[in-house]
Amino acid sequence: MRFDQLTVIAVFCATSSTHAALEAIPDRPADILATYCLDCHDADVQKGEINLDFLEIDWSDHDAQFHWERVLKAVRSGEMPPEKKKTQPTKEEREVLVSWIDQQLMEHTTTGGTVARRLNKTEYLNTLRSIFGSWVQLPEGFPADDFDHGFNTVGESLLVSAPLLKAYKETAATIADEIFPPERTTPKPKKYVIPADELVISYSSGSVRDGAMRLGIRAESMSRSCTWPQKVELSHSGVYEIQFDASQFSPQSDEPMELHVYARDVSGSDGVGVSTQRLLKSFSITEESPRTFSFEAELYEGQTIVFYWADAPLDSDRDALEEYFRERFAADPKFLAGWQQIEHSQGLRGGSGWERVKKIMRDPELDLSEATMESEATQKRLNLIRQNTVLYMETVVFDHFENGPAMEIHGATIRGPIKIIDGPREQQRNRMQRNLMGQQEDRTEEEWVHEMMERFLTEVFRRPVEKKTVTAYTQLIARHRAEGNSLENGLHLAVRTALISPQFLFRETKPGKLDNYDLATRLSYFLRGKAPDDKLLRLAEQGKLTNPENLVAEAERMLGKNPPSDFVESFTSQWLDTRLVEEIMPDPRFGMNENNLRSLSEEVEAFFTEMLRENRPMTDFIDPDFLYTTSAVAQKVYGLKKGFNKNSRNVQRVEIERGGRYGGILGKSAVMLVTANGVDTQPVMRGVWVLENVLGNAPPPPPNAVPAITPDTTGANTPRDLLLAHASEESCAGCHKKIDPVGFALENFDPVGRWREHYPVYRKNKQGRRVIVDGPPIDATGTLPDGTPIRDITDLKRWIVENIDQFSTCLSEKLLTYATGREPNYSERKEIQDVVRTVSDENGGFRDLFLALVATDIFRTK
Repeated sequence: MRFDQLTVIAVFCATSSTHAALEAIPDRPADILATYCLDCHDADVQKGEINLDFLEIDWSDHDAQFHWERVLKAVRSGEMPPEKKKTQPTKEEREVLVSWIDQQLMEHTTTGGTVARRLNKTEYLNTLRSIFGSWVQLPEGFPADDFDHGFNTVGESLLVSAPLLKAYKETAATIADEIFPPERTTPKPKKYVIPADELVISYSSGSVRDGAMRLGIRAESMSRSCTWPQKVELSHSGVYEIQFDASQFSPQSDEPMELHVYARDVSGSDGVGVSTQRLLKSFSITEESPRTFSFEAELYEGQTIVFYWADAPLDSDRDALEEYFRERFAADPKFLAGWQQIEHSQGLRGGSGWERVKKIMRDPELDLSEATMESEATQKRLNLIRQNTVLYMETVVFDHFENGPAMEIHGATIRGPIKIIDGPREQQRNRMQRNLMGQQEDRTEEEWVHEMMERFLTEVFRRPVEKKTVTAYTQLIARHRAEGNSLENGLHLAVRTALISPQFLFRETKPGKLDNYDLATRLSYFLRGKAPDDKLLRLAEQGKLTNPENLVAEAERMLGKNPPSDFVESFTSQWLDTRLVEEIMPDPRFGMNENNLRSLSEEVEAFFTEMLRENRPMTDFIDPDFLYTTSAVAQKVYGLKKGFNKNSRNVQRVEIERGGRYGGILGKSAVMLVTANGVDTQPVMRGVWVLENVLGNAPPPPPNAVPAITPDTTGANTPRDLLLAHASEESCAGCHKKIDPVGFALENFDPVGRWREHYPVYRKNKQGRRVIVDGPPIDATGTLPDGTPIRDITDLKRWIVENIDQFSTCLSEKLLTYATGREPNYSERKEIQDVVRTVSDENGGFRDLFLALVATDIFRTK
């Protein structure tokens, strides 16, 4: 039976079921709601977009659960009914309502429930590469993933669109083509004619003079010593006939010059070493008149030829170059004087530099009094030559281009292929075919194909496959064979069919507790973003991963001494939004260049890595005694003057005092940047960001009718003035009571995280130029919802440290959302709180908490 796998995917994604669980609200909670809530939250008024005017509730509805959880939070905290309401529930009434909602939520929000989750783009590519090799690339325009709850791993956002289905099909066909390409035909030989002026000049590696390419340097780097055709890239691997004309130019001895001809990949870097290339043949060039040389050699698809003067007297080695100049200086006082008197600068480099040296040498009044090997000027110049090898080498080579000795290439031709061979690409295909197909030995083709498919599908589907699945694929191949196609064509069809199967594209599809193979998959994609390794699969086969201790031990193994960098980069960039750094270009007045901006995410990743590697206390996320930064950012942003290597451009660890402005995630330049707009700070954005990502108490979206707040860059009003007017609206006040104190506590940080005491105001001076002057002083004070007064960021950090379990719970929820592909529900959050409390009571650190989360029912359930 034929089937279209892409149709299967669409049906698979669309299939869902709902089970209504309508329950009437009991009399006592209903009376309390009617007495204290319905005058503001009935079907007509719905303040804050909350409607409590129900007789019964469908607790199976996710939106209803979220709705009543908001109600529970507001009632439990005392936020609702608001203080201005004269009629307030008694303590007993409040407890009755809280208890009823809590009981209902616990009963109806059971563990698990991730929707069918496909591999995201990164996981998909990593998985393909783990199966087939690093050569796999996704087609141009492959659709990007959406983000939900901050992450691109959440099942609800991993939709399957028509463009994505098309991209899956194209990728599968490309991979199948690479393993089982169409049968090769021998191409007609082609002749490439390469005149000297179509040979590459890279830096000062050569120069075209009198119709010939002159080479004058030997160096390990191809770009500084070699030449090759500009327009030749062979399209077939084969044996080629290579012919070229070469000669000596102004030799200084009767010794032959040695010319090497190499093969190189056109797509490779020009700066790689000559010695890393494949030597085709060596030649002795003995005559000053052009002589034709020819030979046959194997060249591969995508390659061309390279010419290299292997024994040139001008050598880029530091010691050799110094000795070269010593000999030239000793033999020619004018040459020495010219180099003594030339100004040392980057402008000395290349042909223009050599022209300046020559001009000095030609001066009839040239002073030769210091032109001795013993003079101080000579020794100073020799030291500069040792320190600036490339600069002097690429200048003096022009003397060789003009006066010799040099090697001349007058032109070349390449003809072929005269015979087809297997190049690296074909050899790779052969290896992939052998890995997939194995040896038939004494089996029938049917037995061989069945064993082949069972092995392949087990790897692709990340678990043992059922016999009926293997049979379906073998029958697919058999039908294709019966239609007159080759076995390879049948396998081509099977490979591309498997790669668009839901069993490959989706993971953890069975409801309830995850089995051993799904646990292996979840853990591996969580920590490494790719399919499980052999050890995980072996433990799954042995049935050991459903034991939480074994699962945690595997998580410990995979974390290793240093957590996987791909996990750290992926998680932190989404949790803290540092993935947005590259999208924001701060105003130039902040002085942040591209190198500074590039290092900001690296700071966060290095900090998170140490927290996890060293099992540091959770309070260090907020107020540590260290930070990671570069020398430039340390001084420019954090105002640090010591404690780091000022000569290093790399991110480095810097010790700081606790209790200060910087240190921890709230003082990170990257965080300040992504919570601003590159020009102005935005207290509301920063406040919401902290509530969402640090305190786990995100406010609901603003009502649709609420307008945005526009910053006043003239300084007529401070952000606090603007927000006070905005927050006076009744529909806004409740949320801003939580948002604003946190946002203003961060106002001393400018849009890139530098400390400031005043808002900047832009004025024009007497010359009409725009200048920045100190505007109103920044007021970072506020009162947190629990009544705690704060003066600035240091007080906010102190409060979070004193309530660190709230942050730990928030981070735990983020980790489990990222890992499981769903936001934890009410009952799951209670389990998280229990885990956080247990780790805290045992004085555990971040690594302890991380591993404890892996052992939770939340992690181990779909």
